[in-house]
Amino acid sequence: MNLIIQKSIKYNIQDFFNKVVTLDYINGISLNVGVTKDEKIVVFNLSSGNEELLKAINHNTYNQLKNLEMVILEDILFYLNKNNYKMKVMLNLIPIEYKCVTEEETKALYEKVDRYANNLIKIFQDKNNLNLYIHSTSRSLINILKEKNKNLHLGFAITTTDLNYIDVNYFVFSYEMINLTLIKQELDLGKEIFLFIGTAYEMSSVYDYLRGAKKTKLADLVYDKLFIMGDYPEILKKTFLD
Repeated sequence: MNLIIQKSIKYNIQDFFNKVVTLDYINGISLNVGVTKDEKIVVFNLSSGNEELLKAINHNTYNQLKNLEMVILEDILFYLNKNNYKMKVMLNLIPIEYKCVTEEETKALYEKVDRYANNLIKIFQDKNNLNLYIHSTSRSLINILKEKNKNLHLGFAITTTDLNYIDVNYFVFSYEMINLTLIKQELDLGKEIFLFIGTAYEMSSVYDYLRGAKKTKLADLVYDKLFIMGDYPEILKKTFLD
């Protein structure tokens, strides 16, 4: 079992990058990435009010959002690259959400997503020291990135709204989408698998299926190859590593 720690409200930016990234028992970090109205690409914390938060980010400029804990993605990657960070740096690209009514609005959204992809690729270009993993729930965004740069390490975050297969390097399963048979199949195909755990209940339930009372032979076969993603490094370590 391997651990990826998600940047959340548990740690501010300074504590996260001074304390969490240096933990010797984790295999990497995960950051939520979005784009503002003036097309600044930022890292921010998701919370219980995700829909309102994402709407605020998409519809306001970076300067208008200074009350939120938000950092320019390029600054974070520059810092990690400068410090020769060797663990996984996972970027969860939040889709740009707009309701399109007219053809003109649909075209404008596509152009904005295309610029988002181009700007991301520019940011990635001089970060060769970093082990970047880039994923999203947006199939179109991942496909655009794949078309623009074949060398990116791309993944897909599986949700109930899109169950069609996509050929990527890795998959992120949310709690409600965990299926050990499917996971074993993808591991056998050489794909990396990440399980995102968002709550204490999800952590307890996943533990039961992987190491606890509900453990199966299939769980034993996949356990050592899996990555767990979550907010609390000490608790995750005691639950899955100790």
